[in-house]
Amino acid sequence: MKKNLFIACCLCSAHGLMAQTENANSLIRDVDGRLGVGNYTTSTFDSRYEGIKGSPLFISEWISGQMAFVDGKVFNDMPLKYNAHTKELLMKRPSGDSLIVFPYQVLSFTINDPVTKANFTFKRYPKSQTSKYDMRDVYFLVLYEGKTSLLKLVSKTLKKADFKDPYSNNVRFDTYEDANEYYLLKADGNMVKVKRSKKSVLDVLSDKEVAIKALLEQEKIELKSERELVRVVAKYDAI
Repeated sequence: MKKNLFIACCLCSAHGLMAQTENANSLIRDVDGRLGVGNYTTSTFDSRYEGIKGSPLFISEWISGQMAFVDGKVFNDMPLKYNAHTKELLMKRPSGDSLIVFPYQVLSFTINDPVTKANFTFKRYPKSQTSKYDMRDVYFLVLYEGKTSLLKLVSKTLKKADFKDPYSNNVRFDTYEDANEYYLLKADGNMVKVKRSKKSVLDVLSDKEVAIKALLEQEKIELKSERELVRVVAKYDAI
C-alpha cells in the first residue's frame, strides 16, 4: 500500500447523509489514490497472456448494507463491497468514486444480498486471543453466534499464470481462488482454527469429545458443508 495515499471520507448516501462526515480523515481513504505515482516498470507484451479470471470480491456488485462503528454510530443503506483478497471494506459515495473504510473504526458491517435474500454479517474481534497471528483488524463472516461462535475468514488468493517455463502447466491467465478458513471463538476469548473434518472438530471440541463423536455417528454428519459444521457447534453449545 503506497504511503502517499489521499485520506478522505464521506459517510453519506444518496438519501441525504451528507451531514455524517465528521472525523472523516481517520475513517476512509481514496481507493483510486492507492495506485499512486512513480516507480514505474516496463515489460515486453506477451500475447499469450489472457488476463485475470475470477474476482477478488466477496460479491462483485455494489450491495446495500450497514456499518456499525466503534463510537456507536450506525450507517444504513450504504453501497458496500468486501475485497476478500486485500481484506478491505469498500464504500461507494454518491459521486460514484470508491472509498476504503479503515478497519479499526468498524465493529461490524452487513451486506444484504438482494438475489439470495441472505444477510452476511462480518465482525471484528479485537479482544480475541489466537496463537496464529494478530487478528485485530480482520473481518470474519459470522456463520453461527452463541456461547461459541463459528467464524469464516473469507479469503482469496491470486494464482499467477504459468506458461513461460518449458515445464509449465500452460495456464495463460491469473486466477483468484478461494482460500477460506474457519475459526471457533470460545467463551473465554480463545480463537482456534477448525477444519471441516472429524479429526479437527473433535480436537477443537475435545472437552465434549464423547458427546460430539456420538452426534457425528448417530446423525451421520460428514462435515462436508458449512451447514453441518454449524449444526455441530450449536450442539456443542447446547450440551
